[in-house]
Amino acid sequence: MKKNFLLAAICLLGLLPMRAQTSLTTATDFTVTDTDGNTHNLFSILNSGKYVCINFLFTTCPPCQQTRSYYKESVNNFGCNSQDIFFITIDVGNNNDEVKAFEAAYQGSNTGYPAVSGTEGGGDAVNASYSLGGYPTYVLIAPNKQIVEQDMWPINDASSFTAFFNEHKLEPKSCLTTGVAKQAAAEKLSVYPNPAVNTVTVEAGITDKLSHVKVYDVLGNVLVNKSLNLEKRHEIDVALYEKGVYFVEIVTENNTSTIRKFNKL
Repeated sequence: MKKNFLLAAICLLGLLPMRAQTSLTTATDFTVTDTDGNTHNLFSILNSGKYVCINFLFTTCPPCQQTRSYYKESVNNFGCNSQDIFFITIDVGNNNDEVKAFEAAYQGSNTGYPAVSGTEGGGDAVNASYSLGGYPTYVLIAPNKQIVEQDMWPINDASSFTAFFNEHKLEPKSCLTTGVAKQAAAEKLSVYPNPAVNTVTVEAGITDKLSHVKVYDVLGNVLVNKSLNLEKRHEIDVALYEKGVYFVEIVTENNTSTIRKFNKL
């Protein structure tokens, strides 16, 4: 049975039964940083044509622990984030080390998809914005930003996820070898200097080229939106930007989209 999470009184009052779902029907955008330091923007992922499956949880929640391996199995069954569905975990109330320990204990450390902590990765704010009734909550968001599944439950095994996905014409697909290669290429992308003063340079990996760049501020406003002619590197003028945090969305020639964060001094 799912449990209602009461942050203010969890130690004294425990967990109370409640239907665990988001009250939203349209997605609210967010940018979070996973436990490996990678940044993810919801609307950028949706705009690439992917569905997004979010697992909202906290680490000491028994049903979160019990269904964890089924979630990982579904990630593998549906393409390891290289196909139609992008999987992500968003925690509430825990730090990076606690989320990493949870992942290792209940599904192995090599999950193949991002996990975001509540206190360090921005998960607390996302949980609040989605008005969740309890935990775990599994939601599915379509590329048009509609929440097509507010609460995928019950989850008895990985086939439970498959049944929900099939309702939206999403079929199991293999984890693409090219997807692994794309991820490796994305990891070689460079954004420098960081922090920046006058310019930021985006540089592709050895075997890749740049096809598009966007720059967002922390409110999601698009400051740069530029198609590139398969360049190896591109310089962005940030001299007039206010001091603060910004995000660069980088699309390469193989249509891999990656978001990196930089600070402007």
